[in-house]
Amino acid sequence: MFSKIFVTSIVLATMGLTTAGLSSAVSLTDTTLPPTPVTVENGRLLWDNGDPVYLFGANYSAPFAYGYRAIARRGIDHKAAIDIDVDHMTRLKLNAYRIHVWDKAISDKEGNLIDNEYLELFDYLMMRLQEHGIRAIITPIAWWGTGYPEPDPAEPGFAVGYSKNDMNEKPALIAAQQRYLTQFMAHKNRYTGHPLGSDPEIIAFELFNEPKHRLAPQKSATYIETLIKTVKDAGVTKPLFYNISEQGDQRDFAKAVCNTSIDGIAYQWYPTGLLKYSALNTNVLPAVSTYTNPFSDISGCSDKARMIYEFDAADITNSVTYPAMARSFRDAGFQWATQFAYDPAVIADSNSDYNTHYLNLLYTPAKAISLMIAGEEFRNLPQDYEAPDYPQSNQFHHTTLDYLADLAVFDDTKQFYYTNSTTRSPKDVDSLTHIAGVGSSELVKYTGSGAYFLDKLGDSQWRLEVFPDVINLQDPHQNSSLNREVSRLSVKANSMTLFLPGLGERFGVTGVNDGNNYQSQASGGNFVVTPGVYWLSPSEAKPPGDIDSAYYLPPIKPGETIVTHQPQRQRTLGDTLTFSATVQSVTPNPLVTLNVRYEGHSDFVTLPMQQGDKGVYQVTLPNDNTWKLSGKLEYAFTITDGNTTVTYPGKQRGKPQDWDFSNNAYYHTILQPAGSPVLLFNPSEARGTFVPPQNTVSWPASSATTEGETVTLKVFDDNLQSGGPLLRTDLPKNATLIDRTLKKYNAIALRVRSLGNSDRLQFGVIANDGLAYGTDFTVSDEWKTLILPVSALKPTATLLTRAYPMFMPVTMGPFDEQPPLDIHQITGLQFILPPLKRAPKNGWRGIEVGKIALVKME
Repeated sequence: MFSKIFVTSIVLATMGLTTAGLSSAVSLTDTTLPPTPVTVENGRLLWDNGDPVYLFGANYSAPFAYGYRAIARRGIDHKAAIDIDVDHMTRLKLNAYRIHVWDKAISDKEGNLIDNEYLELFDYLMMRLQEHGIRAIITPIAWWGTGYPEPDPAEPGFAVGYSKNDMNEKPALIAAQQRYLTQFMAHKNRYTGHPLGSDPEIIAFELFNEPKHRLAPQKSATYIETLIKTVKDAGVTKPLFYNISEQGDQRDFAKAVCNTSIDGIAYQWYPTGLLKYSALNTNVLPAVSTYTNPFSDISGCSDKARMIYEFDAADITNSVTYPAMARSFRDAGFQWATQFAYDPAVIADSNSDYNTHYLNLLYTPAKAISLMIAGEEFRNLPQDYEAPDYPQSNQFHHTTLDYLADLAVFDDTKQFYYTNSTTRSPKDVDSLTHIAGVGSSELVKYTGSGAYFLDKLGDSQWRLEVFPDVINLQDPHQNSSLNREVSRLSVKANSMTLFLPGLGERFGVTGVNDGNNYQSQASGGNFVVTPGVYWLSPSEAKPPGDIDSAYYLPPIKPGETIVTHQPQRQRTLGDTLTFSATVQSVTPNPLVTLNVRYEGHSDFVTLPMQQGDKGVYQVTLPNDNTWKLSGKLEYAFTITDGNTTVTYPGKQRGKPQDWDFSNNAYYHTILQPAGSPVLLFNPSEARGTFVPPQNTVSWPASSATTEGETVTLKVFDDNLQSGGPLLRTDLPKNATLIDRTLKKYNAIALRVRSLGNSDRLQFGVIANDGLAYGTDFTVSDEWKTLILPVSALKPTATLLTRAYPMFMPVTMGPFDEQPPLDIHQITGLQFILPPLKRAPKNGWRGIEVGKIALVKME
């Protein structure tokens, strides 16, 4: 029997991991599933006992491509890296795995299978997944090269040098695919002994990843039938899937696919598009409230099983989107959904594998718990579930979503999971057997920022697993680099207080993972805990021998003091001025102070900051005459952490009051006079906030004019008459309105002109619930400042992001229960050009935009 590698809870060395010291352990997670094989009846995947299949999980590519190379560059054993990730995916209760195998790396020019290190690691991964009851759907042909995000290296495979279209057009390439598929299905996993084609834990195959077809639909169907026959002739009896969404809304192609002998059809969903190269700071819950399937009414498609082979809310850091997507999948009749892609823990600090995605239990704990909640709902929603309309859909089944609080809560009376601190009371505390979360709740008060899991083992015993703190250093969705550190783990002690059934206020806390000799007695339910696995019991008995004591961590850098902070570019006199900073410290309770002054003053005012959840420290400036003048505030945070005192920004030794303090870099915010315009959009700062929408008729470009820097939205020639979506843009993180004093601000000033003749513009603001309010008006070809009363902004269709598949809707709403606009809730802007009755005579059409601000209109 294969087993797990133990990694002590205090891993500070940066040396490579090995697979030495293997030892068996009992898994806590219930992975019992009906046996394979599965069948397809009336368009539904069924286990052999007749129960419907619902499996939810992730893609994961450590055995292949960039992930393989990056792990090797770090000097880490690939199998040890896989052990970590499989254990963590199991901890998240994922029970589905899908990957497109990089055929270019494991085949030769004729399509013969090459049994190399990549295939050996794939075998190992499949064995580890199967140990944990994680079922698979494998896509044997990816076509992609193995380079991304790097250039492709030299590769031996049959697809090298050919386009995706060639793959279904050229007879020699089709023959190579047949040879490859035959040998791939016959390949025997060296660890399990099962040939891939008859492996009982692989429930189906998807024949080709995201194919491209330019042939007539019937010729494409002939190609698909060729692949089906090849695989079946190899002895495979499992359901076979083929992609239907990559061709967009081509109904003739979809009809041809559905009329082949394929068993199922595969879809993807990237509602926010891909590769923005910066985080998307907006609420996309309206966009994921429904999965649009334009082929559901096609004859033949209803008899096919449906899978989501890849999905993600790319470039998003919040923790509310995954459960909403899982709900929409079930509403649309999908039985399989796998996120793309779970990041290997040993390189996740850089997020360089797929920079537009970011998911790992250690480095994105809130998103990971969110995926865990999504899986629970996907597997357990009623069979013929129909989702309510947005925004009612933010509360469904056992889940509540709160975008403002970045909070998803799952409570089915047995399990209580939350992605951020919550005051929500569990429905039935005494019935709970599983708890997982980030931050604090009524059951767990925790000062750390990592995830934790509590599993009830008996009437009064619990198993506690605590993962390291994590601090986010920079935007994780920039271009990929293994040398860029976007997040860092910290192994340190944190305070935890538990209020759990059966434990009481005094109970024993015993470390059980390898090397964890911690033993203490909680007082008032409180104790100090470092990352690791613990047995909690009110008795003095020793932990049971079969408790799962395995604990996995990647190499972690030595602890040091780190501070992250998001300055706000402006505030208005009268606003509550609260400063917050996230502090990663070496000691549990560092002394954190704010040093603040008006620029040009010599002395700083020093204020102590109070610690909250997840390492966040805050302080509010006193409401006295000290801060009643307009001007620029400059400030810094000083942290005394053990024997070390440092000041941020710059991580300079000492504090600003020291005679020899040499730091001249400070954070800044502008205090404006009461009534000053509140800037919503500044072209010189806005580039990273742009989101080109679906079916855009323009791409934003910067222009230097007498107005300063502006944004030009020039319409493509073929859209001059029809117009359409121009741009959606977020408010930058340094311009949030939620805590501003905006009394009597009742209008929006928009600096704008048309390109060419006068035109009309549909302008809207997007609130933090993701819904838009707008109006349209005439725009002159001369620069003018237009003043729009907020009262003129009415519920309107929200311009969505650039989604895949491309048949997803361009707009959403307005909705029946859309509330009145609260200007504090504005988080974005949108621009649309309405159609013209006739094309412009001068051949030009477009809009140029300058600054946009909230103002007071008498």
